Amino acid sequence: MPIGIFDSGIGGLTVLAEVARALPGHDLVYLGDTARVPYGTRSPRTVIRYSLRVVSHLATMNVSAIVVACNTATTHALPALQEAGRLAGIDVFGVLDPGVRAALEAHRSGAIAVLGTEGTIRGRAYQLALARLAPEVSVEAVACPLFVPLAEEGWLEGEVPRLVAEAYLGHLRGSIDTAILGCTHYPLLVPILREVLPGVTLVDSATATARAVLEALGPGTGAGSIRYLVTDHIDRFLKVGTRFLGQSPEPVEWVDLGPPTSPFAELWP
Repeated sequence: MPIGIFDSGIGGLTVLAEVARALPGHDLVYLGDTARVPYGTRSPRTVIRYSLRVVSHLATMNVSAIVVACNTATTHALPALQEAGRLAGIDVFGVLDPGVRAALEAHRSGAIAVLGTEGTIRGRAYQLALARLAPEVSVEAVACPLFVPLAEEGWLEGEVPRLVAEAYLGHLRGSIDTAILGCTHYPLLVPILREVLPGVTLVDSATATARAVLEALGPGTGAGSIRYLVTDHIDRFLKVGTRFLGQSPEPVEWVDLGPPTSPFAELWP
């Protein structure tokens, strides 16, 4: 039984890569909802509806577990997805809690920054989790929406991404010691982020999530195959996905997502 991994588009490939590295004996199925990307600017209700369609489709593929690689989907839809997963007998993991716990382990004395899309920051799930686990720690939440197109277009170094990062994050320099990369695209920009935030520990939620899935499911004993599914734009997925993985994400298939089936339909808002 494979592990399903889903994202609103391409960025979740950073999570896929870490899961594949940590759990080499598990077959993986990646589903990118590229027909509806981005989730980051959608309303919470819409994100929940989109996410239920995706996980319902993965459930029909007899997955044993699902990793919600999308930070926005984790922020808004994870409770509904986990409840439906419980009824379906499928473990559902998000990227938020592992990232928060890794940040608290790395944290020393300054504030913790949360960097994410508009939807993730507006949803406040990271901020609330940090406040619950470490109420004494100051938190700075910053939406960095231009980081996503920069990553997808390959603008990973040079003056343009440095100026964008400086505009978003320059005011944090000297006041934070840890930053959570609360979007799956942001690990590609780590070299620039280190220039703008020297000495700050950058926490990649993908690595932390893979560790949490490994603890729950073990490394596996199979062949470790990977299938890629998208809902639109196969050519772009192949082009940009190669930038994220360092190799072409193949084989890739187009799928259509119908309305969610039970038990996911029962949680349709």
